[in-house]
Amino acid sequence: MKSRKDDVLDALKVNPNEQTAQELADQLGMDRTNVSRYLNELTKEGTVKKLDGRPVKFQSVTVSNEQHINFDNLIGREDSLKSQIQKSKAAILYPPRGLHTLIFGETGTGKTMFAECMYRFAVSANVLDESAPFITFNCADYAQNPQLLYGHIFGVKRGAFTGAEENRKGLMEQADGGILFLDEIHRLPPEGQEMLFTFIDKGTFRSLGDGVEKQASVQIIGATTETSSMFLSTFNRRIPMQIELPSLAERSLDERLAIIKEFLQQEANRLVQEITIDKRSLLAFLLYNAEGNIGQLKRDLKLVCAKAFLHHQTKSESEKLMIVEEDLPLVVQKGLLRMNDVQDKLTPFMDKKNLYLTMKPGTEEVVWGQDPNKDMEVYHSITYKLDKLGRENLSEIDLEELISDDVNQYFETYVEELSHSNIYREIISDDLWKLVNELYDFASIQMNRKYDEKVRFAFALHMNSTIERIRRNQFISHPNLNDIRRNYLKEFQLAIELSNRIEEAYNIMIPLDEIGFITMFLTMDNEEEQQINERQVAVLVVMHGKSTASSMLETVQELLGTTTGIAFNMPLTLNTAEMYAQIKNYIKDKQEEFSEGIILLTDMGSPNNFGNLIFHEMGIRTRVISMASTMLVLESIRLATLGRSLEEIYTSVVSMFRTMTHLEEPTKKDKKKVIIVACFTGEGVSKRLNEVVSQIVSPQEFEVIQMQSLEKESFKHRIDQLITHKNIVAIVGTMEIHYENIPFIPAMNLFQRDKIIEFQDMLGSTITLLEIVDSLTQDFSPELDVKRLFLLIDDVLQLIRRDQKLIIENTAMQALSMHIAFLVDRIKKGEKRLAFENVAEFRKTYSQQFNQVAGNLSLIETKFGVTFTDDDIAYIVKTIEDNRIDLGLHSV
Repeated sequence: MKSRKDDVLDALKVNPNEQTAQELADQLGMDRTNVSRYLNELTKEGTVKKLDGRPVKFQSVTVSNEQHINFDNLIGREDSLKSQIQKSKAAILYPPRGLHTLIFGETGTGKTMFAECMYRFAVSANVLDESAPFITFNCADYAQNPQLLYGHIFGVKRGAFTGAEENRKGLMEQADGGILFLDEIHRLPPEGQEMLFTFIDKGTFRSLGDGVEKQASVQIIGATTETSSMFLSTFNRRIPMQIELPSLAERSLDERLAIIKEFLQQEANRLVQEITIDKRSLLAFLLYNAEGNIGQLKRDLKLVCAKAFLHHQTKSESEKLMIVEEDLPLVVQKGLLRMNDVQDKLTPFMDKKNLYLTMKPGTEEVVWGQDPNKDMEVYHSITYKLDKLGRENLSEIDLEELISDDVNQYFETYVEELSHSNIYREIISDDLWKLVNELYDFASIQMNRKYDEKVRFAFALHMNSTIERIRRNQFISHPNLNDIRRNYLKEFQLAIELSNRIEEAYNIMIPLDEIGFITMFLTMDNEEEQQINERQVAVLVVMHGKSTASSMLETVQELLGTTTGIAFNMPLTLNTAEMYAQIKNYIKDKQEEFSEGIILLTDMGSPNNFGNLIFHEMGIRTRVISMASTMLVLESIRLATLGRSLEEIYTSVVSMFRTMTHLEEPTKKDKKKVIIVACFTGEGVSKRLNEVVSQIVSPQEFEVIQMQSLEKESFKHRIDQLITHKNIVAIVGTMEIHYENIPFIPAMNLFQRDKIIEFQDMLGSTITLLEIVDSLTQDFSPELDVKRLFLLIDDVLQLIRRDQKLIIENTAMQALSMHIAFLVDRIKKGEKRLAFENVAEFRKTYSQQFNQVAGNLSLIETKFGVTFTDDDIAYIVKTIEDNRIDLGLHSV
């Protein structure tokens, strides 16, 4: 039977908000004094927390079910922290008990968290037991007292000094079998550093006042904001593994965005309320100078969350917490001053249609809000144009045109991006999808035109949010409604008819402004068109001498009949810095002409460093080819005029002329093929795509790498880095990406069985059919035409896949192919075949599949004069069923 104290606790658990003792007393019909006593008892037990203030409030303590941070979910694991993680794993795995490690990094870069990740990895790799301790200690607390420091780390024996009335274990003993993390290890005085030497060298130590040596198995991880020069040279030698963490400024915008989203999601989960941040506030957090790195970023985010919570509590105008620009600390607001500097680097995902970002409690998904009417981008665009044109040219700005362009661009980006997304299956009900198709089938007849699947998807997503908005009485106005009615009268009348059907189906009233948006979907011409990119990779020739570069370029241009290429002569009187300044200014003045990247050909010396400088200062991908000759320049320009990509040109030139150019041999690539899962709309979609791709390919043959990219150039740069040592065979994504001739697979294809089979066929397998034939021919009867047999079996298996809409790994298909081939050989030899247990019952259970396979196999029976028994067919059907991949797909 529950006690009254349990009733109080249950009441707090049901309502996660803070409550006073009086509120609980009124709710439960109890005396306030008794409720107050129960609350104090529960606070002491740790099941309830007391919130200071007047009146005092109480809240239940929820047990966190969050997963521990580890390398698998650490932000930056595939980019800025990749090499650091590899080093740390090597330190953990190094026999027999790992390498002691020093972690360097500025304040707030996450050194403690990184050390904890090392501990989690050690446990997951079975290097440490799950019960192994992870002890942390800040050396600054005892920096001025070596004796006290010694006693704290190594322990104290009773009677060692006045007041030492009992034996006390030190941290070293407590950490036995695990890891001791020493934060701010640079604060250890030289005596303190010496104290660790004996333990590091011998694995033994003595407690203070004790002459007996003790042993412990402890891996030491130290963290410091200083450089290695602060430590004794003997200390550096004893801790060989040194890892440096990057500052927040050195990490990409993608990673900073991920950190912001992760923190806000945690706060939403903590408060059990939606948290929304408007676009300008998000941009400010992305761009401001956080001197305290991730620590400061999280503190500033915590501050604005607290302000939003305060406003919510005092005003209660909405159910969600809203972070707005006015609430940002001044240092964060200054980040908006950098918007123009990085505007070209931010993709359309951050542009017209994205007004705010909402984190819902209890979910990892991040949901972008879309509402063209409430978009403030029009006013930002006016400010931007005023800055560009000058305040005296106000007459050149057409405000009505600006508003119209804004709405049109919203529709273009909205349809283009969302039509590639696979999330429609999760957020669109079957009823709505059915209705949308009926409406568009009707519209196709009325307008005598076709509406492809892409437009239908986008309209369904739009209507899904529109219906929810109308039900919440949140109405929007169309800024260009009169022009829509005047210019698209027929479509507008049809939109009215379609809206009547939607109103009947969902029992809502659709306002005229919403009908204007429906009209715009009906007017869209969304047929796929192959876009030809007219821009080419730029070729820059930089040579020492008064006319060396220009003469070489002129010769090549005459031979090829082109004007492509830019020459920079570098007289010996001109220093390197002046030369770089000339090139930089030239590129800056015409930066849009270099969007496809730069091939920089040099003769020797310091210009070889210009490539890195150009990329880091201007964000333009640059490849450098040194020891350039006329032939190298000719080949580079020839390929550029053909529209080849940066990496294609570089790889081709290096491969053809590496003996002349003295370039390094190309890096040997990994054996595994790589599939990139690229997602621009949040990790939830990316994870789902990763799950699907991982199921339909062999992990022994393929590696799946997730990438999220806010900046296109950064994304391409990461692809360039991967290409050097990885064989990338496909990019799967929600937004169309064409780069380096790597096949692109739209995300929606992975939710259609026919498309998945095409995807598998495109990927192929490491071992080709002809290779199988060559390697196995000697194992078959000499009179059997093995090549003909395998080709026919391959045709039959493809028929089975299509008939059954079968998703199965190619490796399983190859195994099945060899099984059938050897089965035919045994039949031809008259050898005994295996009997299948309970074959009659199995055939009855899988009657449809059994009959389909039997029919398909008849082609082999006819061509090779064999007969398959029910036992033979049953084994084939069982192999198919055992290897069938079920992705849980359903048709829309």
